[in-house]
Amino acid sequence: MYKKILLTLLLLLFFSCKNKDDHKKSDLKMKEEAINKKDVKSRKIGDFMSDTEDFTWGIKQEDSLSSDVKIVFQKEFAVYEFNRQCLYYFFTNHYYTGTDKIELIWSYKKDCLPEKSIFTASNTKNKPPKAGDKFCEYELVNDSVIHVKYNFEEWAKEINSITRDSIFPKYLYLEKNRK
Repeated sequence: MYKKILLTLLLLLFFSCKNKDDHKKSDLKMKEEAINKKDVKSRKIGDFMSDTEDFTWGIKQEDSLSSDVKIVFQKEFAVYEFNRQCLYYFFTNHYYTGTDKIELIWSYKKDCLPEKSIFTASNTKNKPPKAGDKFCEYELVNDSVIHVKYNFEEWAKEINSITRDSIFPKYLYLEKNRK
């Protein structure tokens, strides 16, 4: 009789322990699936537009000979820095239509030392943008790269050629903030 009771208790203990392990495994598996299924919030280009925090985008150094092109997107405009002594402020449109883009409007205010504008090259063969034209679109490739699509692509290439630099790059890369 004691053997039957002991055997029954051992079997109950065995199955109850196995049940707890199964629940632990099941809970762990459910947590892993939840993590894997959880939508990772991908960043949008609008996340990099701020009036309080500067997200600086630049070109790869080998793409540039002399300028240090940097762009910071604020809520209503982009600050386009050709070097530390030349800033242009362009109005932007930020919209969401299935894709997230920033549109740069060709209307600018400049703050440069030397005052000569690099955009007034008189010998350009291609049609330059006029005030109010949609000059380009910035689209986020990933959290650290932006692709730039120019609506005046031939003119942008020509200005790059005239200045012997990449002031209108095809890609911008997120940089660590600098002073």
